[in-house]
Amino acid sequence: MSERTFQSMTKAEVIAAQRAWVRYIIERNVDQLLDLYDFGGPDEPLLFKPTLADVIRLDRAGARSYFVGGDPNYPHDFGFLNRGWKRVDFQSGAGPIRRRGGYGYMDMGHYTFIDGDGNATRADYTFAYHKLEGRVLISLHHSSLAWFPPVGESDAAGLDAQP
Repeated sequence: MSERTFQSMTKAEVIAAQRAWVRYIIERNVDQLLDLYDFGGPDEPLLFKPTLADVIRLDRAGARSYFVGGDPNYPHDFGFLNRGWKRVDFQSGAGPIRRRGGYGYMDMGHYTFIDGDGNATRADYTFAYHKLEGRVLISLHHSSLAWFPPVGESDAAGLDAQP
């Protein structure tokens, strides 16, 4: 793999990349969506753990399968984009946060996907970004369904006990 030269970027560029990601989710534009990811190569693969899947993806074919389904190598993928999302709301914990030197940003928080019937699916996310050849790209994407504590039940491990 040839040497890759990362570039400095701004928080505004990262937020613009997040907005593009949301737009392509809503438009179901898988090609533009996948172009926001850096699939790197064997030494620097994309790290992508999708929300509604248990298989970590390292390449474009695996990511495409998650978003649109139909790949026999991923028989449990039914197409995340096929759920008809109409809105995605990001709620960042504190970011995006600039990494040393401005050559990367990371972000963690919750996002909520709203479908055409108004049903909401909330997930937790972690994204890492870098910039190559003038484009802000996602190099790490981890997402999982949000955990909500049981209502009205005390913590079985005693973690809610007062000292």
